[in-house]
Parts: sequence; structure tokens; C-alpha cells
Amino acid sequence: MLLQVSSFLIIILILSLIYTCLPTSNHLLAQQSPTQNYVTYEKHSNFIKEFKTPINERGLKGVATDSEQNVWFYHATSNGSLIMKMSKEGTNFTKYTIPGNTIVDSAIINLAGGQLLFDNASNVIWFTDARTNSLGKLDIESSKIELFSIPTNNSGIMGLAFSPDKKVVWFTEIIGNKIGSLDIESKKITEYPTGDNSGPTFLTFDSKGVLWVTLSYANSILKVEPWLLFPGIRSSGMYTISLEKPDFFSPFGIVTIKVKGIEKIFVSDHGSSRVIVANIDSDLKNYTSYWTSPSQALPMSLPSQVVSDKNGNIFFVQHGGNKITKISSENGIMTEFEIPTGPLATSLFLAVSQDEKRIWFTEWASNKIAYLDNTLQVPLNILVTKNESTSTNTDITPITLKAGESFPVNVALTLDKNISSLVLPNDTELSVVGMTDSGLQGVGYTSKPHSVNLMDVPKRNVTIDLKVETEKAITGNYTLMLKASLLEKDRLVLSLLYPQLVKLDVPTKASEMNKIQNFEQFPSKNVESSNTSALFRDLIRIGAIAVAIILVGYLLYRNIGRRIKFKKS
Repeated sequence: MLLQVSSFLIIILILSLIYTCLPTSNHLLAQQSPTQNYVTYEKHSNFIKEFKTPINERGLKGVATDSEQNVWFYHATSNGSLIMKMSKEGTNFTKYTIPGNTIVDSAIINLAGGQLLFDNASNVIWFTDARTNSLGKLDIESSKIELFSIPTNNSGIMGLAFSPDKKVVWFTEIIGNKIGSLDIESKKITEYPTGDNSGPTFLTFDSKGVLWVTLSYANSILKVEPWLLFPGIRSSGMYTISLEKPDFFSPFGIVTIKVKGIEKIFVSDHGSSRVIVANIDSDLKNYTSYWTSPSQALPMSLPSQVVSDKNGNIFFVQHGGNKITKISSENGIMTEFEIPTGPLATSLFLAVSQDEKRIWFTEWASNKIAYLDNTLQVPLNILVTKNESTSTNTDITPITLKAGESFPVNVALTLDKNISSLVLPNDTELSVVGMTDSGLQGVGYTSKPHSVNLMDVPKRNVTIDLKVETEKAITGNYTLMLKASLLEKDRLVLSLLYPQLVKLDVPTKASEMNKIQNFEQFPSKNVESSNTSALFRDLIRIGAIAVAIILVGYLLYRNIGRRIKFKKS
């Protein structure tokens, strides 16, 4: 079954990429707008506020805020690119057209470019512009835009990061397979290869000045010591880090932050539906997978750019899951907020406002700017205990599951009645997330009860029994997410997810051991065949191009069929 699904997805993703690059005729323009396949409803949320932008064509990408809380965002098509400023209240818009001719094809424009960075010291907005193959600088006071041409043609310039002293701007070239730096004072650009077909995407610096880069096509991250680099070659200052087999990922967004005095790295896995968290010095040998809720529209939720605030809270968008997500540094709980426009607003980029009160993000499909109100408290708390222990949410000691045995997990839910009007708590559901192709398999659960009414009784205890049920289970360490979900008044879903480490202690079958030993590159603990692994790897790579920015995988299967039917009629 997985083989068939993978093949089908690869076919429609390839078709979608071809379709988006074809010229649009007047005959096809008579069709129903493709936007309607992405956006079929617009609801109201108490936690998220959206603003419609004065732009007709889709192309929204990066976003940033300045010291006066104005919101800046990037827009690009094959016809041109621009930076737009929106006032904090969303009432005034100012357009800044990016000069220069389009020198790359539409596929590169759709894939790359668009991240923004605000430089508080010089009052400048830095941006990547794949259309002109440039790194750009917009001076806010003079409104002047200056472009710095990338030496590598068709580089697909993508991510941005300041050096710790903010004297250098670093960037990635997702097509050029390089990282680069611009010395702000001398205006000199230097490039460093990252390897063929590596696909460097986003990047960040840690507290020691080490640069971390996601290599989306090479299924690894790159640890870079800038002081050891030599221009034009891949030097000893670069170290590639991958997940231990048989696990596998396609890293996309990345951020490092100190949480309770320990520096951690957070990496979004665009090839599955999780964000990986690890101590920065672990080389990803030990990590926790924060699994997101299953997407309603796509096979995967596609977590994208990752950012953090000064308190160590982590935020990321799911452009397949249509959610914006927060991981709390205080208790490790992950909260998912459904985006009001859907089913696919297609959010990829986000940024924390300078005052950290708002988490801004763009919506490619709906041409909207939106923010998550970071000052609002979610009125639900989830506390997990094992075997009636006194552990807290910061204690995620692994539990051991053995074949044929059930393990009870106690979940205490508490509703804050003072702010309960933000949600509808009368039908709060309990479930478990993380049993996926690239996660824990062969384990089932039973929730007693399945849902509770917290409006009548604001404190309830629920038992979730975990049990190994099938022969698919393979010995190993995993993470699953204990999930409590409730609704906002407009039927938007709000979920709290607690990461629980699980050690699966089951007999290892000889057939499975042989498959694991022969494993070369496959994202799942369950290896079905070498053909499937190759197909899945192709899916990740193609998906990173065709889905990562424009999310055509959902829309085109119906659209292509609709266009063929229209031509025949």
C-alpha cells in the first residue's frame, strides 16, 4: 500500500511542477481559480488574527517586524518581486518594488527566496530575492533598495542569518548547493560549497558562533565552524550530521536556543510530520520527536520554518497541516492552533515580533498576513503521570512497553474557568499521535473516557492504556504525543500535545533484523522493501521542490483533470 501511495504522490507532484511552469492561456484562465482549492472557508479565531493584503497574485513568503512593530513581508512572481510594509493595525500598506530583471525560471522563483531579517542597528530590512539571484537590502529611512548579485547563477538563494556580531549576513543557495556570506562593510560575497544535491535551506547560529544549516536534499544538517572555512571549497570546518539509521529525515527549518540552561537544537522534518529536538552537542544521537497532528488535507503536515522567542519558546508553521504551533520552554507542551483560513492557507514563513507579543506568518494561498497572539493564555492544562507517580510535564522519563502488556498513563486535564470563554470545552477529546510510517508502529491505545466535559467539571482525570497490538512493532526508542483537543467557537481545533518517550521491548524477528541491517536510506522503523525506500527518498526530494513552497501536491490532481475535461468539452 505504501508503495502505491508513494508512486502516486510522486507522479502528481511531478505533474504539478510541470503544470506550474506552463504558460497560462486565456482559455485556461476561464477556469475556476485554483485558489478556491486551497481556500474554501474563512473562520474566526480568538488566538489568530488575519489581514488581507492588497495583492492579487499569490506569492507571499517571508515576514519580519521592525522596532516600531510595522510588519514587512515579501512577494514574488515571475513578473516581479516586492517588499511591502503593513502598519501594526493592518490599516496602511506601503509597496517597495524590487528592481532588476527576472533572470531565473519560475520553478526557482516558486522554490526559493523570500526570507526577511530586520537589522535594528542600521534600520535595514535584508531579504533574499531568487528572481534576480540577489541578496537585497532595503533602507527603511530612505526607502532605497540595494541588490548584491550572487556569483553562482540560478543559486536559488533562500535562508538568512546574521553572524553573532551582526557584521556579516549569511545565506543559503538551495539550487547552487552552497552557503555564502556578505560582509556588510566591504560588501564582499564569499561562497562555500556544501556538496552536490545537498539543498541548503535554512540556517542559524548557536551561542558559540557555530553555524547550523539544514540540507534538505541530503537528509542531514551541516555543522559549520566559520573560522575554519576556505572560500570555494568544502573544508574541514563543515561536518554533516544525520539521524542514525533506520531513522531518516528531510530537515527544513532550524533554530538553536537555551532551554533551562541547556542549549538545544530544533529541526523541522519536512519529510514527515515532526520537529526533532536534541541537545546541541549530541550530534542527534539522542533526540525527541515532537509529532504533529495528522493533516486533514495532505499525507503529511509539512512543518516548515522554525523560530524562537527570548524565553526559549519555539514556534513553527505546518503548511500542510494548516496550523501554527508553539512548544513551551516552561513545560514542554506543544500547542497547535488551526489557521482560520483553509483548508490550506499554505503558511511557510513566520517571525516573532520585536516585542514578542505576536508571531507573524504569511499565507501564500490566501494572500493574507496573520499573527498568533502570544499574550493569550490557552485555558487548558495537561499534566501527565505514570503509575500514579508525582512526575510533572518536565519529566518525560521513558516508559517500557512489552508485547502483550498494557501500560496505563494518567492524564489530568484542568480548565481555567476565568478564560474558558476562548474555547468550547464541553467535548474535550483524548488521543495519541505519533504512530506513523516514520514513527512508532504496532502500538494501540484506549482512552477511558474518550472525551470529557470540562465545562461542568473543570478538572478531570483520564487514563490512556497503551498496548502492543500487532506484529509490526520493532524494538527501539520512540516518542508519541498524548493529545487533548477542543474547539474554538467557530469550530477551529485547538490541541495540546505532551511528548512521551517510549521504549519498545519486543522480540526481534529475524526477517526484520535482516531488513534493518540491509537498510540504506529509509525514513521508517518499518522497512518494507528497498524499492519503497528509494521511492520515499525520491518523494522527499521532489516534495521539497514541488511542495515546500507552493504546496501544489494537494491542488493539481483535481485541477489537471478539470483542465483536461474542459479542453475536451
